[in-house]
Amino acid sequence: MPRQIRKMKIKIVLVGERAVGKTSLIHRYLFNTFDDTYRGTLGSKLHLLSFSKYVTADQIVEAQVALFDLMGEHAPRDAFRDAIFWGAHGFLAVADLTRSDTLYQLPLWVEAVHSVAEEVPYTLILNKADLVPNSAIGPRETHWLLSKFPEVPYALASAKTGMGVGAAFDALIERVVDRVLERSRARRHLNVLAERMLVFALKRGTVGVTKNELLLAFKGTDYGTIMAEVDALHQLGYVVKEEIGPGNFRIILTPLGEASATKPERDEFVVEEPT
Repeated sequence: MPRQIRKMKIKIVLVGERAVGKTSLIHRYLFNTFDDTYRGTLGSKLHLLSFSKYVTADQIVEAQVALFDLMGEHAPRDAFRDAIFWGAHGFLAVADLTRSDTLYQLPLWVEAVHSVAEEVPYTLILNKADLVPNSAIGPRETHWLLSKFPEVPYALASAKTGMGVGAAFDALIERVVDRVLERSRARRHLNVLAERMLVFALKRGTVGVTKNELLLAFKGTDYGTIMAEVDALHQLGYVVKEEIGPGNFRIILTPLGEASATKPERDEFVVEEPT
């Protein structure tokens, strides 16, 4: 039986304050090199790599990963966040273990990405672990970190020695690939009727669409089929279903539903058979 190859394109960004070591982490991961000389990143830099994963014995994912190294300035981040973070499938938020202020800035960087790219997977990297004797991160900072980012993976790493770098990057990329596959499977449950419902709800905006309006708009379609699609959209997170009276409801698009109704898919798959 031919082996099935799924190809996808993934965008991952690195964010954090100036001089936390974002560029050095990328160079260590991609080229296994380190340069002590600090050179601030102007704008952003793109690095490409390939990532493969066996999903089953007969199915492989081959991902082209675009790593974006972003400058650690607040003004460009806030002014151009839509352009910078749109299409990101995941990100690494980096802090410097020797500068506690870089740790406390992480929530602003995380919020900036999530405001554009939804709740995509991310990992916190605490860089410069080789300088632990000079660490500014103590019990108070650690407690704050764990309470501020519960259940978010974090890694102690050193771009200089390579400690923890490869594991942090690989783990995030694998989580992103798994999420893309999961969402791809979920989308297969959406048929043409469901897609038309999303477009209809998009036109109504925050007003939403009532049950009676759905029945009128899709007159001729089986009642049970319409209700089943509404429930499926709700369970998959594409709409919120609000009860507005006995036997009546209203559906309103979630950000995920809006993205599905208005924008081309970010997850590009091609199934091939090897020669």
